Amino acid sequence: MDFVTFEEQYFRITKRFSQWAGIWPDQNKRVKCIAWILIYIEIVSMMFVQIARIVHFKNMDVFLDNLTLLSADITLFIKHGNYILNATEFKWLLKGMYQDWTVNRSDHEIAIMTKYVKRGALLTMFYLANAVVCTILFLQVPWTVRLIAKLKSYNTTPMIYIVPSYYFVDEADIFYFAQVHGSLAIITVLIVYGACDTIFTIIVQHACGLLAVAGYRFKHIEPYSFNAANTLEEQMEHNKRVHFSIRAQQRAIKYVQEIENAHTTYLFLCIGVAVCCFSVTLVQLATMEVSVEFYKILSFLFVQLMHLFYLTIQGQFVENVCDNLYSSIYEGLWYNTNAKTQLLYVLALRRMLIPPRLTAGGLLNMNMQSFSEVKCDTTYTKWILFS
Repeated sequence: MDFVTFEEQYFRITKRFSQWAGIWPDQNKRVKCIAWILIYIEIVSMMFVQIARIVHFKNMDVFLDNLTLLSADITLFIKHGNYILNATEFKWLLKGMYQDWTVNRSDHEIAIMTKYVKRGALLTMFYLANAVVCTILFLQVPWTVRLIAKLKSYNTTPMIYIVPSYYFVDEADIFYFAQVHGSLAIITVLIVYGACDTIFTIIVQHACGLLAVAGYRFKHIEPYSFNAANTLEEQMEHNKRVHFSIRAQQRAIKYVQEIENAHTTYLFLCIGVAVCCFSVTLVQLATMEVSVEFYKILSFLFVQLMHLFYLTIQGQFVENVCDNLYSSIYEGLWYNTNAKTQLLYVLALRRMLIPPRLTAGGLLNMNMQSFSEVKCDTTYTKWILFS
């Protein structure tokens, strides 16, 4: 499969979002710089008017109201900055992915890798669909409130901003400007998050495909029974097939380690900010009455939960495939081989006793256990605050 066909089938949406965010490796440098400038002007200006609102009102409710959105902006800088600072590593990850697809493989191996790349594309579509729906719910709040006020003939029309902010002038004078400004900020966050998180998903799924291929090779090495009648050529041929499987294992492990090296600090910062933001949003919901604003915050909470889920579940995918690879090596017909070949199996098994992992700063394994612990911790924090 050539590069163009591969990108068109499985990478098209991610590539488009990455180009909008200015983080695609082969993108024109001038276009990249323009994208960076537009993104940073929009987000920095949005953060400025949010901080101005906090300073102007000096109120705890206002502080909590803006803190979650400021956290989302900070996470945007973390995500975008990681893929800019690690542009070379990201380029090599993509190049390695393309090279892995150009290697001559059996139909079964191609089917395995296709399964994982399709799963990556499906996860990408599901993530973006959820993000777009929640963004629309977030953007419609001011207009829904004004429409309800107009239909019910209220004496005053509520002034609700998409992003709570303060512009140093009368609200009525800059209402529509504020809505456009806030809308562009939310759309910018959607683009950057969509680009970074879907890139991470696809390269992790490719790593899972490589690990699964290695497991397939170990499990389906042709049967061989060692005895005195075996010729040296037969033994060498069997050893060659075991070496072939070990090379696939080493390639897969190396690719996971490259992903880990490029994302460990990034994941640590993202998880830290996400946990704080999630806790504050829960506090907000616990203190609010049911209203249109309540559903806006609820949709934002759902986005945070999905974001945290997508970051942690990728590590769980890697752990599951590593466990399967260990089992595949153990279930191979190593007991029918000579001592030299058995030693190769032992070394392959020994390597999988410390399997590659995706971690947040080397401190927190990215898996579903971590996801459940984060949810429990934030819920417990909310209970402590209001008990």
